[in-house]
Amino acid sequence: MKYMMQKCNPGTVVDLVTDEERRFKYLFFVVGASIKGWQYCTPILATNGGTLLIASARNANRHIFPLAIAVANFKNDESWDWFFHKLKESYGERQGQCIISDRHESIAKASFPNLMHGECCYHLLNNIKTKFKKKGEALKNAFNGACTMKLVYNTTNFDKYMADLDNIDEKIRPYLFNEVGVEKWTRLYSNNKRYSTMTSNIAEFVNPSIKEIRELPIATLLECLHSLVETTNLLIFTVHDVTRSYIVDLEKRTCTCQKFQYDEMPCSHAMAALTKRHMSSYDYCSYYYTKEALIAAYEDTILPLGDANSWDIPNEMKQIIILPLKHKRPAGRPKTQRYKSALESKTKTQNKCGRCKQKGQNQQTCKNEPFLKKKKNK
Repeated sequence: MKYMMQKCNPGTVVDLVTDEERRFKYLFFVVGASIKGWQYCTPILATNGGTLLIASARNANRHIFPLAIAVANFKNDESWDWFFHKLKESYGERQGQCIISDRHESIAKASFPNLMHGECCYHLLNNIKTKFKKKGEALKNAFNGACTMKLVYNTTNFDKYMADLDNIDEKIRPYLFNEVGVEKWTRLYSNNKRYSTMTSNIAEFVNPSIKEIRELPIATLLECLHSLVETTNLLIFTVHDVTRSYIVDLEKRTCTCQKFQYDEMPCSHAMAALTKRHMSSYDYCSYYYTKEALIAAYEDTILPLGDANSWDIPNEMKQIIILPLKHKRPAGRPKTQRYKSALESKTKTQNKCGRCKQKGQNQQTCKNEPFLKKKKNK
């Protein structure tokens, strides 16, 4: 499998690591087309994973561009450190590059030391809910407004949302500013441009797609992952919404809403000014959003491996033996679904009473009047 991946797609990096007893330890692979296309994507690298480690970016059309996938025997500091070492070895570092991930300690320790490390706002919001025992739409709207919503390109709107957080719990602000760092989770105070990528969700594109193949042998799993990366090598187009107008300086490429200069893409206000002057908005976009960048990112194709019976593999590759992990299988049937968090279980699974038809209780504890169906008139 390793040999055929590299033969069919030149430039592909596949690294298989075993322990002293030649038992499986790590597997890392990057398709050659992804290495070449990375320079045409926004320099935001999102990572996530447990024993399946993933790194992704966004292409010029704001869609997922897979960079690397790895399989590790355990989720620990050593596996993440190895993954980032291979990632840096394959892709190097770029100016303005930023890593977005959840606040897992292993990721923070293993990240590129010279790169800015940003926090995933989705995971950070869940941490706030757990740490301060707060929830509800007010908290969600205030936090998302401070870090991700489109209007927050100036301090006035940012301070408004922070004041809303203060009203919910005055300890949230010190936590976000001092313990987390305001530059790690806000677009306004970030040391690097984040190009509207505020979460690490793009690194989770593999998880829904491999639900049915997780239990397969490592060679078959690798083939399925290769096919998955192959199918993402497509051009997909979307339509974006617009908002009302503000003052725009086309020469300096700035707008009073500050979205133009932060995202390096004409905001709705700049679009209105460009349309009035019959000018092309395409000329005022960052190179990362252009057609040239999108086409260049997918210039190389990812070729299928073909039927295994037709593979021409050298004898020295056939003689390599990889033994399974030294791991005693626990009793019972293996779980096929992930464990739900406490927040999910409370919001998504509620009992419905058979007596009053209301959620959150059952017939044994129900004290409401029974639900009576209205009789239809004959």
